[in-house]
Amino acid sequence: MDGIHPSEMELARCDDREPGERVAEHLRRCPRCRSVAADYRWLQGEIAGALAAAANAAPAPRPNWRGVEERLFTARRRQTVERRTSAFAGAALVICLMLAIPNLLGPAVVAQIPPPEGVMAPPPVTAAVSGGGAPYLATSTPAMYWRDEAPSPTPAFALPPTPQLTKGCP
Repeated sequence: MDGIHPSEMELARCDDREPGERVAEHLRRCPRCRSVAADYRWLQGEIAGALAAAANAAPAPRPNWRGVEERLFTARRRQTVERRTSAFAGAALVICLMLAIPNLLGPAVVAQIPPPEGVMAPPPVTAAVSGGGAPYLATSTPAMYWRDEAPSPTPAFALPPTPQLTKGCP
């Protein structure tokens, strides 16, 4: 023997990877280091087995799919109820407004509307066109009342006369 033993770490790692040439040569000749390396291999096996047994023995929680389905169903039902309640509230508000507005604004709106007998369309603007002679005046549209059974005839459309060109103008 060469008198220098490998460190405990080198002997513990002999199973994980190939030992170096110096450690392998020492293990062939030294029974004490071979025994320590074997103890480390045994200890690693025991630890791996204990961890595997503990992992297999631990109860894995089973998913509660019924609970998940019930929560989803409850959430959907709540959304449906909320939508229906909102639609009902909107419809009730519209009906209340339809019933309340004529009572609130009725007299004010009626007071602003003039009686139908006095309603008259404004006459069109009268235009004066002069064309060398007497000016031509357009007549206004006659007033019509809603109680008239037969409307007055509309005056015929006539083009105003074309002005005469004088000889000195281009």
